[in-house]
Amino acid sequence: MTHDPLSPSEALRTPVGATVAVVSFLAFVYSLVIVAQILLGVIVAVGLSVGLYLSYRLFAALDALADAAQRIADTREREADEASQSSARITERER
Repeated sequence: MTHDPLSPSEALRTPVGATVAVVSFLAFVYSLVIVAQILLGVIVAVGLSVGLYLSYRLFAALDALADAAQRIADTREREADEASQSSARITERER
């Protein structure tokens, strides 16, 4: 089962993505209006948005790696079973 991670535009359409966008926007507005420091707002808003998205992408990549490792293990197990069955048939023929 392959997992296709969301693009940034698709991620914003999810409820969690919309919430992160709103919180980032509110943090940016707070930094402009209350604190009057635009750089603080940019750092917080971008850091929050990008950090969460990169965490999501990292989780998706690790999930894909685990899925691939499981498929490799299943294939090797199946090949080992087939090899043991064929060797058992050969020893039965030799008797």
